[in-house]
Amino acid sequence: MTLQIIRTRHPPEAYLDQLASLNTEAGAPTSTTDLHRRLNALPREDRLLLAVEGDVVIGYAHLRVAHDLVHEETAEVVSIVVRTGRRRAGIGRRLISAAETWARESGKARLLLHTDVVRTHAHAFYVALGYREADTMIEFVRDLERDRRSEAPTQPQSD
Repeated sequence: MTLQIIRTRHPPEAYLDQLASLNTEAGAPTSTTDLHRRLNALPREDRLLLAVEGDVVIGYAHLRVAHDLVHEETAEVVSIVVRTGRRRAGIGRRLISAAETWARESGKARLLLHTDVVRTHAHAFYVALGYREADTMIEFVRDLERDRRSEAPTQPQSD
């Protein structure tokens, strides 16, 4: 297996369909158009690490620099996705290693990972890489888009 990790802010157009497909496979249905729009809206410091084998994207990690008043500048793995059929083959490990290298080279104080409480296999993966559970949080979200749609005036149907 020859795996290449590519560090980029804007992946080549040829990879956009594959990245959208990866998101969909991971349970976050994404069109190529939506992905392109989201990529263009990312903060300047964000990076994508693409795990590419030949011309096929088999995984990625989205990295961000977090600024807050409590901690020193922190590198954050916003998401990491590996194709289902390629998991447990060292790809996630290589993506995390590349994220750590990027964070160190960028002078960040720490690298932060988030994972859903029900993703126990991901918890075991991070612990095996030497990470420790630092906090347990509950996330509260309000669907503002749904609120906007429900408050919008109804449009008469055209015949």
